[in-house]
Formats: sequence, structure tokens, C-alpha cells
Amino acid sequence: MERDASSSSFSKLDSAQEKSLSCVPQQYVIPLLHRPDLLEAKEYANVAVIDVAALKKDSATRFHTIQEIRNVCRRLGFFQVVNHGVSESVLAETLFEASNFFDLPTKEKLKLMSNDVHKPVRYGTSLKDGIHKVQFWRVFSNTMLTP
Repeated sequence: MERDASSSSFSKLDSAQEKSLSCVPQQYVIPLLHRPDLLEAKEYANVAVIDVAALKKDSATRFHTIQEIRNVCRRLGFFQVVNHGVSESVLAETLFEASNFFDLPTKEKLKLMSNDVHKPVRYGTSLKDGIHKVQFWRVFSNTMLTP
């Protein structure tokens, strides 16, 4: 699982849709007036931390944890999970394999290209010309797992 430091991040700009681009397409440039002011977003600077080990405790603790997750999702839309039981070695191997996937030639990645959100394994991009005025650029691999 060795990888040199220069290749530790995912490859970018190598999918079929992005390869020929010489600059960021205009639909991905958020106008200055619409960009978030990070100095004013202090309430989002503290990410909620949820201890999911509490889900295995008594029913009152479980209920409280579920309500906490619900409230944080409504307020912020995301949170950090701790005590999930996934070992550091599994996390490291997962990131390593994800990086390997993005290092594959575009032809190989395209075998998993899909807009079907119900597919258990898929590859995609947010490049969808003409759908939205401003878009968020992403290239992703999605895998649905059941513990």
C-alpha cells in the first residue's frame, strides 16, 4: 500500500468530460456576491461530533443520539462521526483503493459511469451542461455498503 507523497491526492481533470478543458467553465465560477463570507460563517466552523457508539446503548440513549443526528442534519447538513468501529487500517485501505480508482485510465473509470443513483457502485461527474446556471464541480465514485 505504498504511494509516494506526490500522488496521495486524487487525480483531477482526467475524465472524458474534463480532459479537453483549458480553464474552469463559466458555469462553475460563483459570482463574488454569491460566494460565502467565511468570516461570517462562524456557526459552521464548529462541526458537530456524533458518537455513534451510543446507538448500541440503552433505548433512551439511542433515542437521544438519533434526535441529535436529526437536529444536526437539519441545522448544518453534516457532522463528524466518532466511535464508528471501523479500524484505522480499513479506513487507510479504503482511501488507498479510492485513490487507485481515480488513477485508472478514463476508459476504465467510464465502465462505472452512471447517473442512476440506485446503482450500488458508480462513477460520475457534476458536468451537466445547460441544467443549472452555476454548478459545483465534482468527480466522484460512489459505493453503497451495508454493514
